[in-house]
This record gives sequence, C-alpha cells and structure tokens, in this order.
Amino acid sequence: MPLKNTSTRYGAISKLLHWTIFLLFMHQFIGANLMSRIGRDGSFLGMGQNFLYNWHKSIGLVVIVVALARVIWRRTTPLPDWCADLSPAERAISHRVETLLYWLMFVLPVSGYLFVMFSGYGVKLFGVTDLPNPLGKWPPGALIAWISHIVLAYGAVVVISWHVGLGLKKQCFDGARFLRRMLPFGRS
Repeated sequence: MPLKNTSTRYGAISKLLHWTIFLLFMHQFIGANLMSRIGRDGSFLGMGQNFLYNWHKSIGLVVIVVALARVIWRRTTPLPDWCADLSPAERAISHRVETLLYWLMFVLPVSGYLFVMFSGYGVKLFGVTDLPNPLGKWPPGALIAWISHIVLAYGAVVVISWHVGLGLKKQCFDGARFLRRMLPFGRS
C-alpha cells in the first residue's frame, strides 16, 4: 500500500490518520459514558472516576494534535477522485459531512478544554503532569463550554452516523466497492 493517496484509493498515512481519529472518538464516547455514570466513589476495571476524567481530558488534547496532522496531510496531499458510484447529491452530502467532521475534530475537544479550564478543574496530562490554566476560573464561560461540549458530542454522533451510513449504503445496498478505499488493510 502506498504511503500517499493515489487517484483511486487512500494511502497508508490518510488511512492511519482516519482510523486513529475514529478510535480516539470511540474511546472518548465510551470513556465519557463510563466516567459520568460510575459515580465519585465507583470504579470500572479498577479505574476511578478521577482517572477516567483525566484520561478523557488528555485524549481530547491528543485528538486536537491528530486532527491538526490530518488537516495538514489533507491540504498537502491530493485526494483520490470521487468514487464513480456516488451520485451528485451523495457527493454533496459527503462533502458537507466531512466538513462537519473536520470542524468537530477541533471544536469538540476545544469546548471540553474550555470547560475544564474555566471550571478550575484543569488537566493532569495522563495523570502525570498538571497543565497550567492560562484562562483562569470563569463560571459563566464554564457553563457555556459545558453545554457546547455536550451538544457537540451528540451532534458528532449524528454526523458520524451519516458518514458511516452512506458508506454502508453504498457498500451493502448499491453494490459499490466503496469502503475498500478507506478500510485499513483493504485494496481498491
């Protein structure tokens, strides 16, 4: 598999960045559900709520770094041609969904970061290093950031579902070999 994209398929670096973001988002959704449900004194597989919160915040910062690498790679590497099996409407939907996904890769973790900083919780990066709070405590900002973070998270579920749904529709119902272009070890 070539490192760079070709005219018919995504290269290894695009696939790596795509699936890394996917796995990080899945981790964040699962972690958020666990940490918000186990209670202050509870634990899951030996991990307490504080551990899960710090891990969630740390991975959120990693998402921003990987998303930045993904944007840089996308801007400097040509994309494959559109799949011939996509209708003009499906291409338009795909473009809008991908644009929303790129925005969410940044806005979702930034809203979480603003929430924890404005709340005064801070970030203990992977449980090792306390990051400085350059913003300071500001309860109104914390409330806005918290609400934004939750709304954006549910929005991300909808947008990701559209993204996955179109791929599955093309692959399973329209007979296109659509998913093979981006599957980690698939060939066109």
